[in-house]
Amino acid sequence: MRNIILAFAVACVAAGCATKQVERASFRFMHWSVSHFSEGGYSVASIPDSNGKAMAAKYVKFLDSVDADVIGISGYDENFTTNGSMRASTALFGGYEKAIGPAKGDICNAIFFKSGKATKIEEKTVFFERHFEDTYYKAVKLNVSGVPIWFVQTHLDSNTYLSGHGKDREEQMKKIISDFRDEPYVVIAGDFRVGVRIPGKRCFPAPEEYKVFEKAGYELANLFGTGTYPLESPLQPIDNVIMKGLEISEVRFLEGGRLSDHLAISCKLTVYGQK
Repeated sequence: MRNIILAFAVACVAAGCATKQVERASFRFMHWSVSHFSEGGYSVASIPDSNGKAMAAKYVKFLDSVDADVIGISGYDENFTTNGSMRASTALFGGYEKAIGPAKGDICNAIFFKSGKATKIEEKTVFFERHFEDTYYKAVKLNVSGVPIWFVQTHLDSNTYLSGHGKDREEQMKKIISDFRDEPYVVIAGDFRVGVRIPGKRCFPAPEEYKVFEKAGYELANLFGTGTYPLESPLQPIDNVIMKGLEISEVRFLEGGRLSDHLAISCKLTVYGQK
């Protein structure tokens, strides 16, 4: 009897009866911390109105070269120029729908997605209970080729060296994990600010902080602690794309036309299912 069963199983595989993995959704994603369009500076927008069109053309050229279907932006500013005469959502992201969070000092998270590639199901903004800065995450649930996927964009606290705030960043990561625990498809991106900061000295890279996501079943695009900041000498692996339920490929770290002080991260994300 065992021989008969084994022979039948072998026959099924040979005949194509085995379960096959099929592609359900595939798209290109990019995360980029643009530092408030400060031309590679820190956090103060510095593009004058007189140079707005020329600078917008440079940003659009880079964005078009990546051709991402979904883009997560940290350090966003709707005012592309110093006097606010140009809006970034129209000057740079004219072909995208948008979900933009509130501007809180240096913190502003935004998600852009091609209307022909994805449709919005819902969105939310959640501020962290443990914090020093006004940090939060912006999330939007998109229907991508029939697959509901949550995209979460964030910018975590950097002041964990302050008394009483040593665990803030870790708790913020755990909050995101908890809020999306029951969701099968999640993409989390942002400036996670991982690192050991010593006031008046420097920040020491600490990619091990990402392990809280890996322990929760997530995968990292920035798996080996590649430095993404500062652009001139990228030592700090503070930018990342983190996902569960999707397979990642074609990871690239991009200078972004040297328009920000952070490298951008682009990747191809795919959802597979059984046929």
